[in-house]
Amino acid sequence: MKRRMPVLLSLLVLLAAGDRLGAQPQSPRVGLVLSGGGARGAAHIGVLRVLEQAGIPVESITGTSMGALVGGLYAVGHSPDEIERFLESQDWNNLFSDAPQRRLTPLIERSDTRYQGQVTFRGWNPELPSGLWGGQRLTETLDILTTRQMLEAGYDFDRLRVRFRAVATNLLDGTPYVFRQGSMTQALRASMAVPLLFTPLQHEGMLLADGGLANNLPTDVAHAMGADILIAVDVTSPLLDAEDLRTFFNVIDQSISLQMSDNVRVNRRLASLLLKPDLEGLSGSDYGKIPEIVRRGEEAARARMEELKELTRESLPRALPHSPRSAPPVIGSISFEGLAQIPASQLQAGMRVRPGDRADPASIGAEVSRLYATRFFESVSYTLEPLKDDAYHLKFVVREALLNTLGASLRYDNDYQFVALAEYTARQLFHTSSKLTVSTQFGGLESHFASLRIVPPSLPFLFVEPRVEVGRLERLDIREEERIDKFTDKRESGQLTVGALLCRQLELSGGYRFERVRITGGSDPFRVEGSSRHAGLLFRLHWDSLDDVEFPHSGVRVDLGADLQERELGGDFDYSRWHAEYRQHLTPWPGSTLQFMAGGAYSDGDVPFYDLIFVGGHSFADAASRQFLGLRRDEFRVRQLAVVGVGYRRQIFARPLNLVKRGYLTATYNGAFLGERSAPPYDYRYFNGIGVGLAADTMIGPLHVQAGWGEGGRLNFHLSFGPRF
Repeated sequence: MKRRMPVLLSLLVLLAAGDRLGAQPQSPRVGLVLSGGGARGAAHIGVLRVLEQAGIPVESITGTSMGALVGGLYAVGHSPDEIERFLESQDWNNLFSDAPQRRLTPLIERSDTRYQGQVTFRGWNPELPSGLWGGQRLTETLDILTTRQMLEAGYDFDRLRVRFRAVATNLLDGTPYVFRQGSMTQALRASMAVPLLFTPLQHEGMLLADGGLANNLPTDVAHAMGADILIAVDVTSPLLDAEDLRTFFNVIDQSISLQMSDNVRVNRRLASLLLKPDLEGLSGSDYGKIPEIVRRGEEAARARMEELKELTRESLPRALPHSPRSAPPVIGSISFEGLAQIPASQLQAGMRVRPGDRADPASIGAEVSRLYATRFFESVSYTLEPLKDDAYHLKFVVREALLNTLGASLRYDNDYQFVALAEYTARQLFHTSSKLTVSTQFGGLESHFASLRIVPPSLPFLFVEPRVEVGRLERLDIREEERIDKFTDKRESGQLTVGALLCRQLELSGGYRFERVRITGGSDPFRVEGSSRHAGLLFRLHWDSLDDVEFPHSGVRVDLGADLQERELGGDFDYSRWHAEYRQHLTPWPGSTLQFMAGGAYSDGDVPFYDLIFVGGHSFADAASRQFLGLRRDEFRVRQLAVVGVGYRRQIFARPLNLVKRGYLTATYNGAFLGERSAPPYDYRYFNGIGVGLAADTMIGPLHVQAGWGEGGRLNFHLSFGPRF
């Protein structure tokens, strides 16, 4: 017993020493609080850069809206320089858009670009969206930036390089909701969901929107995380004066700022040090001024550097959590959640991600983009759920779109004046990608049609499409630059085509078409009594890889077609018409786009005057005469045409979240060989035209204003507003 006493005494001494060591005060923990404020939130990057350079150890970050975006990206490991490059390089108009990547969208599903507005139907009941945008592109971008790091952290925000919290608002009861774990993308997307602009995020039975509605400066959340020193950065947008409340977005911003002011005022009191960067003259929508906003954030932090260092002099860096992962994650299995009308087999047919592949965020993100581009879904996201070892179950989480829609548009141009479009579509008929379209177009142009594209379930790349159509088109009779008269071309037609969608961008079709044509008005020799029948075969090839239909920056479009009219097939004429067109767009340097175009048309046989090739004008309507700067609408009727063109477009401004999103300067040259003889020797003449103008990409459609000069002193002004259809 005596021998054991020294050992027991030694153990007691060691335990007492351990208690004294444990009782020593812990190093004060520094919490950084980042407010919302739209583009003004880029100032947070400057603050983070200065704190990092000064060696101030930030143990936790809490953020709201843009503060959550900057803080979340920093917490997963992106440096301030990387975050600034990311924000500065974004096309914010596209990032805030729900438009899928056009190249990934099948040709049959690209008609949405024709509409200025859409209403969807649940049964017979119309439904309007809960926000202008669903944030799909933002979601896809954030997934690529955060998924790998969140996997390594086990989706636990406390295991990140810097502990993190994001604040959103539950619209069901108005309370703040704090993200502590799970998908970083969902946390940031919810925290940034500005009401009316972005649809709220559905999460665990809640509808989550912008965190600024409930807590725009979440110092209380940082305090609850255990932060002893709270450095708060407040970039909340100031209230606007009456003269500044001029736009839809200004009113939304003011409404949110009013909601924020009370909670910000209360939470400022909890801050150990409050930074308010001088952002005078910079608004929450100034995404084109990111470097300037970052610089002002740096200045604000450097101006208080002595206070910051004194406040945090006893703080020590946080020990980083250990990550046990060694092997790269692998996809073990794949499933879909949220499918009701779309069969999984229809989606799996084109998938490139397979079980056994690496769980690479870029590859999975590309698959998400492809699924979203089918236009069957309002949103597409994914989760990676652990199976065993380094294997994960990849689950695509989709919210199906309503498949019955009514789209509408209004266009004006000085060739055909006002033209309105209303179009009803019903998709995914017969549990296939079959589609019904009923369209009416009226005003300066009239076209009414109904078509049913039937896709066999066993051969999803083939289709059969019957179509009936009624149209009216007014043609001008211009001779030697003088308008003599006009005539009206009225048609009723039916056609049946069979085709194949060989890839998302290439479609081939052929079939039979019958038309009854009546011409009213006109002067000899361009006058005809009664009606005539046209019957024959048609062939079409269409390739379209343009990235945008109105203002493309890259891609190619090719159109080839032939119409063979035969008396033996039920018509009154024997003739043929052929046409081809090639367009390419490329961007050799930022902000500048070049367009190259070449095309031709040829007719052979007894072609009636109303089916000749009409050239002139600058209308973007599908039924308009062949566009040519320097000529009036319908100025030439020819049998042979060869045309080339070169265009240049320079972006002069970009304003995200504004009615006018982008502005351009344009310059165009076109030249054409025109032939009017029906048989050799052909008598071609060459015609030149040039044009300069302005264009704008607005939230309600494109605007084009152009002056065109042609040979012989011709001068024409062209104005067009609204989408092409």
